Amino acid sequence: MITFGSLALAYLISCGLFAHLLLSRKSHASMILWTTWLFLFPFLGIPLYLVLGTESIRKKGLKPFEPEAHSENGKPDEAQVPDLLNHLQRVRRSALSTMSTPELLWGGDAFYDRLVSDIQNAQTFLHIQMYVWRDDKEGAKVLKALIDAVHRGVEVRMLVDEMGSYHTADKFFQSFREAGGQFSYTNTVQTRRSRFFFNLRNHRKLCLIDGQTAYVGGMNVGKEYAGRAIGPWTDLQMRFSGPVLLALQDSFAEDWNFATGECLEGEKYYPLEQAPAAKIPTVMVQSGPDVREPIYLKSFNLICGAAKERLDVFTPYFVPDPSILVTLQTAAARGVRVRMMIPTLNEHKYMVDIGRAYYEPLMESGVEIYELPERVNHTKAFRVDDDFIFAGSHNLDVRSYKLNFELSLCFRHRETAEAMDEVFDDLFEQSEQIELEPFRKRPLTQKFKQGFVKLFGPVL
Repeated sequence: MITFGSLALAYLISCGLFAHLLLSRKSHASMILWTTWLFLFPFLGIPLYLVLGTESIRKKGLKPFEPEAHSENGKPDEAQVPDLLNHLQRVRRSALSTMSTPELLWGGDAFYDRLVSDIQNAQTFLHIQMYVWRDDKEGAKVLKALIDAVHRGVEVRMLVDEMGSYHTADKFFQSFREAGGQFSYTNTVQTRRSRFFFNLRNHRKLCLIDGQTAYVGGMNVGKEYAGRAIGPWTDLQMRFSGPVLLALQDSFAEDWNFATGECLEGEKYYPLEQAPAAKIPTVMVQSGPDVREPIYLKSFNLICGAAKERLDVFTPYFVPDPSILVTLQTAAARGVRVRMMIPTLNEHKYMVDIGRAYYEPLMESGVEIYELPERVNHTKAFRVDDDFIFAGSHNLDVRSYKLNFELSLCFRHRETAEAMDEVFDDLFEQSEQIELEPFRKRPLTQKFKQGFVKLFGPVL
């Protein structure tokens, strides 16, 4: 039973949370939505805000490791670097470097086989960071390889997001710990350190082996990424070497320090010998809720603004803010052919309807929208003109540009772009282009459903 006293206390708490809301950098729509919940439904709005309302976190920054050899060989001649990459490196926490031609691994089976092979050949250290790690055949396969590496004397650290892997029991990782492996959750939720950031996740997927080989992409560890759960699955992980690994190691070291308090310092983790073939100019784009600057949105705007003829956007989730819509519409208005591909086979069905709520203004501006049925395309990538590529862990949704720690690479390489296009062109062949007029005539029930779930987009 709700008493006057309990109601008064609830509204007092709501006022305190409202003050916190006013000092935040939430969008106008998000602020209105939270204000409504806090004052019209305080007994539900208060716990929801405490769990989901935080969009920022303080994280100790570490000084990037910059040995003399890194400063000489780790960066390309800026005069020879395309304008887009030069502009991107000026966005905070985006580092310009070089990499080798990436090996493109499409799907979980190709990724896990290659990764396990590299783990088996590791000699000094291995750092692996994942958002989802399943207790299944695939998860056990990679875990066993890591345990075997520990037994050989390799120093292995594993960082897993506890919210992304909530379905995996902690005991699954016990054998790794008992073998001597160093394991940690991201620890955005940790009561003894006064952390209650339930809504903030580390969505990065990163593997570093001996400081010589790296993996970056959109795949985690689990059977769905090999197409053995939800349905057929297309995804991308890139394997490469080169000086950009120094920046990637900085990223892992910062996340590991946040989770465990341990500082990974010294040249052991930053080998100075780099692949001589690593000539591709590359920018690492690292974003997260520990920086108030909208790094990802700025990067997205620069990438779209650089497109001259073609911009292809591949994202499994589409929950844009107004700036994303305007950026895509502006690119189309400049005469760029803008194509978006969104899968309708999705582990989060409601996300499809949220995305559809934004289709009309985009199509009215000339943006082509394609829906991919019967296959999950979990690849997070942008293809610009003949040779620009942006790929990694960033989705085109609220989580990626506000709530998640993300990591992607942007680079220019014609050969790799053409190899990607072979896969993407096949996916376009399997997709259905959404036509504006028939879409406008969809049933009213669908319009109401899409409008309703769109209300929750700002807080998802």
